[in-house]
Amino acid sequence: MYLFREKFKVELSESQIKVLLNAASRHNHNDFLDLADFSLLVTSAKAQKGKAKRFLYTIADSIISKTERPLVHTYIDEYNCLPPPIFILLISLTQVLVFLWYISGKHDDPMNYCAGCWISGNVGPFLFAPPLRHQVWRFFTYQFLHQGLLHLLPNLVFQLLIGIPLELVHKSWRIAPIYLLAVLLGSLLQYTLDPSVYLIGCSAGVYALIAAHLSNVIINWAEMPYRHMRLAVITVFIAFDLGTTVYRRFQEDKCDRISYTAHIAGIVTGLLMGIVILHNLEILNWERFLMLASLVTYLAIFIFVITMVVFVEPFSKPIWDSSKCFLHSYD
Repeated sequence: MYLFREKFKVELSESQIKVLLNAASRHNHNDFLDLADFSLLVTSAKAQKGKAKRFLYTIADSIISKTERPLVHTYIDEYNCLPPPIFILLISLTQVLVFLWYISGKHDDPMNYCAGCWISGNVGPFLFAPPLRHQVWRFFTYQFLHQGLLHLLPNLVFQLLIGIPLELVHKSWRIAPIYLLAVLLGSLLQYTLDPSVYLIGCSAGVYALIAAHLSNVIINWAEMPYRHMRLAVITVFIAFDLGTTVYRRFQEDKCDRISYTAHIAGIVTGLLMGIVILHNLEILNWERFLMLASLVTYLAIFIFVITMVVFVEPFSKPIWDSSKCFLHSYD
């Protein structure tokens, strides 16, 4: 096949060949097919062999210009189950199993009982407890504990709905570091701002997935289907959540036991490390600078909070005062 007098070897599926032959039969007066027409034909919805992919192409084509279709279709092509989204599924399953393990045999209300937080009056092995900060696994394992089903189920629903589509494109080896870094930064930042708070929940990871969608839109803007809608929805959600955080913390007198610092840590991690780690289909020069700036900023934040955790004693005067609340908080 010759395109603009340069030889390319192009592997086509049977459905793509069929579309090209049909186009040739309709335009047999032309001896050549230019690159633009070729790209549109082989990346068209009808040229795809899978029903799911044809459906995604058709939906995307309804809101993007004809010239943008080949680029946008390259992003859709990244959706596949090889390998499957195993990280999000495994982390969700683990959170469910831990809750069931600690709730089994208990007569407490499963809707609000903090299963595994306290065992025989002692701190559970997974709970993030400031006095036990030398037990470093607690900076990660608090994500497996939840304040009952009312806390666990919404996190799981968001995690699966938001995380699986992201992992289908970017794969486990990119999503797992973002999620786990968010969990770690969540506990580090909470201790930095108020070293008296006991922490549970996986919201730091969930918010990292939400913010990673924003990073995904930024670095894959040209290839992204529904990019304006995605950008608007994610930005409004994050702005609303941060606005609510500030209002509840500084305007309301009642105790709010939700650790919004974990939410902030998740947003920061998902946004900055998403730009660094997520799969960029075509890296532009300005994106290289953005990746470097994001990495340097995140490392600076991380070094600062780790330093605070090392040198600040538990129950020291908080930067972000939670004194009106009980020591136990969830995200």
